[in-house]
Amino acid sequence: MKQLCDGKCNKCPIVNHPNSRMISKILNELHDAFKDKKIGKTVYTIVQNSCPNLTVCYDCRIDDLCHTEGCEIIGE
Repeated sequence: MKQLCDGKCNKCPIVNHPNSRMISKILNELHDAFKDKKIGKTVYTIVQNSCPNLTVCYDCRIDDLCHTEGCEIIGE
């Protein structure tokens, strides 16, 4: 089976590209929209198990689909 990732997280072109701000926004909105339901936790678990770096906000660099106050991604 072909590998989906080379494991070089610090040099990941997906996570380090400015367009990953959209990924941060979409994943955060999915998580927040369903956080009171099992699906919110499932979204987080799937992302965390597949690519932990995708739970890190591109702008404020806080992990676990969390953000610092004033983060532009959650304000958009």
